[in-house]
Amino acid sequence: MKDGIHLLHFFTAPLSGNDIYQLLLSIAFRKDIGAVTVGTGRRSVVLRFPWQAPECFREEMRMRRKQVGKGKRVVFIAAGILAVAAAGGILWGLAGKSPAGSVDAVSREESRQARLLLQDSLKFQTVRYQDYIAGQELQYGGESGCWEPEEGEEEAGYDGTVRALDYLDWAEYVVETDREGFYSLGLDYHTGGSNLSDYRMNLTINGESYFEEMSMITLPLLWEDGTKEFPVDRYGDETAPAQLRYEGWQYRDLYNTSYYRSEPLYFWLEKGENHIRVKNDSADGLTLGRLYVNAPDDTIPAYEEYRNQYSGERVLDSLIEINSVDYVRKNSTEALTTSVNNPSLEPHTSEYKKLNVVSWKKAGVEVTYDVEVEKAGLYRLALHYRNEKEDFQVFESIYIDGRIPFRELRNYGFDTTDTSWKNEILSDEEGNPYLVYLTEGAHTLTIRSEMEPVSEEWHDARLIAEHVSQFSLEIKKITGAEVDEYRTWNITQYIPDTLAWLEAYETLIRSMQSTLQGYAPNGVNSAKLSELDRALDVIEKLKEYPDEIALHTDSLDTLLKQMGDFAANISAQPFALDRIYVGGQELPGEQAGFFASMGNGIMNLAYTFFSDKYKVENHEDAVNIWVNRSVTQADLLQKMADSEFTPQTGIKVRISVMPDAGKLTMAVAAGEMPDMALGLASHAPFELACRDAVYDLTQFEDFWQVADRFAPGAFVPYVFNEKVYAIPETADFNMVIYRKDIFQKLDIPLPDTWEDLIGILPVLQHYGMNFYHNIATTDGYKWFYQTTPMIYQNGGKLYTEDGMHTAIDQAQAAAGIKALGELFSIYSVPTQVSQFMDSFRYGILPIGIVSLESYNLIANGAPELEGQWGLLPYLGTVQEDGTIDRSYIAAGTGGLIFANTQKAEEAWAFLKWWLSHEVQAQYAHTLQSTYGSENIWLPANLEAIGDCALPTEHKLAILEQLNYLRDVPRTPGQYMLERDLSNIWNSIAVDGKAVQPAIDEKILEINREITKKMSDLGYLDNQGNLLKEYNIRDVDWIRENIESHREGGEQ
Repeated sequence: MKDGIHLLHFFTAPLSGNDIYQLLLSIAFRKDIGAVTVGTGRRSVVLRFPWQAPECFREEMRMRRKQVGKGKRVVFIAAGILAVAAAGGILWGLAGKSPAGSVDAVSREESRQARLLLQDSLKFQTVRYQDYIAGQELQYGGESGCWEPEEGEEEAGYDGTVRALDYLDWAEYVVETDREGFYSLGLDYHTGGSNLSDYRMNLTINGESYFEEMSMITLPLLWEDGTKEFPVDRYGDETAPAQLRYEGWQYRDLYNTSYYRSEPLYFWLEKGENHIRVKNDSADGLTLGRLYVNAPDDTIPAYEEYRNQYSGERVLDSLIEINSVDYVRKNSTEALTTSVNNPSLEPHTSEYKKLNVVSWKKAGVEVTYDVEVEKAGLYRLALHYRNEKEDFQVFESIYIDGRIPFRELRNYGFDTTDTSWKNEILSDEEGNPYLVYLTEGAHTLTIRSEMEPVSEEWHDARLIAEHVSQFSLEIKKITGAEVDEYRTWNITQYIPDTLAWLEAYETLIRSMQSTLQGYAPNGVNSAKLSELDRALDVIEKLKEYPDEIALHTDSLDTLLKQMGDFAANISAQPFALDRIYVGGQELPGEQAGFFASMGNGIMNLAYTFFSDKYKVENHEDAVNIWVNRSVTQADLLQKMADSEFTPQTGIKVRISVMPDAGKLTMAVAAGEMPDMALGLASHAPFELACRDAVYDLTQFEDFWQVADRFAPGAFVPYVFNEKVYAIPETADFNMVIYRKDIFQKLDIPLPDTWEDLIGILPVLQHYGMNFYHNIATTDGYKWFYQTTPMIYQNGGKLYTEDGMHTAIDQAQAAAGIKALGELFSIYSVPTQVSQFMDSFRYGILPIGIVSLESYNLIANGAPELEGQWGLLPYLGTVQEDGTIDRSYIAAGTGGLIFANTQKAEEAWAFLKWWLSHEVQAQYAHTLQSTYGSENIWLPANLEAIGDCALPTEHKLAILEQLNYLRDVPRTPGQYMLERDLSNIWNSIAVDGKAVQPAIDEKILEINREITKKMSDLGYLDNQGNLLKEYNIRDVDWIRENIESHREGGEQ
């Protein structure tokens, strides 16, 4: 063996990036290397470096290094770096190329029996479509037909009668079939009004709902770009165009909201007359036309048959290139147009952002392109794409002119690419390209995201999770929440099927592995399937001692979480598209070359030093506005102001992103404030007002009329001594979220008050569950919104009438503090919860208080819970007259005008425009439709909330809850009150201290700080004598002023 570097490697699982990083460090920096081992167990690499050259050789090398000049050393160093990079390239190529692990197949019968065992033992059995249609034979070749709605009306532009459906309205169709059997259904429909979300329908046939998904039928909206001349912001970057809802008539086969089948849903219809009722469960503005009854279609050929139909046609090599951003329509705002800085994409520049990628993650997303063909013939199809789903395929169906040309283009698998981009020529398993026949002229090509290949495994994971949840509840019924670890439980005497259930879990998980390994390049060693291995380990340990499983319910909780995570991960279909190629023997390269990539990196680095993008600066000829929000949100506001506000008023606006709201305080100190600021937290206006830096908005004659657009309670933190220094921009809420399925299983009532909650806590706690109060975060400091609502609900106040002392020691306030503390100290509500969303998903905390942020996380991050949760009002306290006070605190953001501005009237004109119903609704719509459903903007303008893209039932509940919004008045020294309310709660709930002593020991400290701050601001002298009047104003004062200015006022 010659001296040099020798690599001995063995892999049974792919190396991680960190493994490779450690290897490169070893190669680059170790002087005397014998052997380097990276990773342990099943994933490792051993490198041996027999570097035992003679001493004379080493001495000669030392002498040569001394003789080398500085410039040559740089060359040597560069060469060394390149050598390391080359070694890294080799290692990176080796990483991930481990032999694919595999497991033996599980028979369909074994899986079916395991599935039946679990389904039959569920106490609350739900028939899902997967079970409903399993084993059914579809009869092909039957007759299809269409029917108009009963009691329909004529409508211009549609050749038939229609039925307009607002929220909770329904239409009925009487359908005649010549034979019984399964049929798919489709609808003509038209969307209108202000709704921006897909319509969710509830379907019944002859008064029955055959399966769960019949209550979750989707009629999607169609979207188009407002322009293909993409707008450019002030920095020269392209921004996503406005998304316009297509408002013409359209036809849609019926699918459920999860889109886990690539074919439409099939429904059983009796021979003769059938009554089909379609109910609108989502929003106003839907009009239904004809209902189509379609017999199953088996006319889509296999590729071999399809190819034989065009055996005489020429294969054409001309290349048609379609950029992903040039789509003509899409059925979901989840298909996002974005800019990716990568020279392998088109278009691309290093300096400016170019829109060059369309990406999506959810099944059911469709994007359609126009294709213009000059010559009829057979064409290859290829996509330049990225699949970041770790070590696993994603699936897409390809439609030509609205139809899949042959079966192999349904659920076509695209391999993982990690962060790279790849050209995929649509081909068979041997790599032979598929050929698609296109006539001369215009065609459409549609790409649709699918999850059917993994849908059965997705269902099985959800079934196991549901069953484990019930199993755990059954055990806790026997043992109680606190398990006696010294008792011999013999659980199998109480639950004889314990071992059978564990074996059924195991069978289904092994079945998942055997099916899914074919979609992963590393088989069962795939990172995406590793969760299943860990789940099997958990089950294996539980099987060893089934009688003692009561001592290991934490393992069942782990299994529940593993199955929930796996279901969410396997259903995701992350796909990014750069270009589509039709035809062509040679395709453009899938990756940029070395020098192009390096040049792009150097240019990017250079622009970070020389570009003036996002620089905060003021302009004399404009209203200067600093915004405490993301660049995306600020740019959208700038575009709207430039295109609407400035043309209407002649007032120029300059919006700058403020990365840190603390910058305002420094700007005030330096006298370099803008004219306005937006996106401020509720405490900021008061702090600036104390420095006389903010304009009193009540000086504007129409202020109180404008204030009538908002919930009165939203103004409370902006009031300082009867002056109002800010105006609400966005709203927030606190409401109660609950798991419908769990409350149904436990058969317990939904709480309306704190007293109701206390009544159901023993039942929840018996099963190891509990209630989540939003004070139970892991942060030790508790804010007003967490500590104060129950003070208000009990009639208490935070301050005395003159504002010079706190009032939390008075009887009513103390009663509220006591009620809050006892939830934890007596009724054992948890005092710390690290992640409520996970606890909610897995049924540990099936009910709790959520804000808009938590609501958004659950709505968009837990798709497996769709239809299984609901919203309730914030829990209240019963008053003496029998009413319920639901007062709560949830501050949104606000905007203000600075006192030194020379453009106060112009700034006020902008605020009135920006916070109007129409503009707020448009902004909310554009933000969500352009950048995805998780970008919820909840306006403070109450009318605009009605136009947000939220379910109608949730919007109505939020609007009702906002009537109870009551924030905390901000006063000098209030930060000490907030801090000590936090300390008082911790003393009561955590340390077990009695309520009154916990309050009494903080009163002096709070009052001392209030007195000090009042003296600093000139309200008191050094002896505590009143120098000028100070008034505390709460929500009632706001409400009175709004009402007194309401008559005849401009809204």
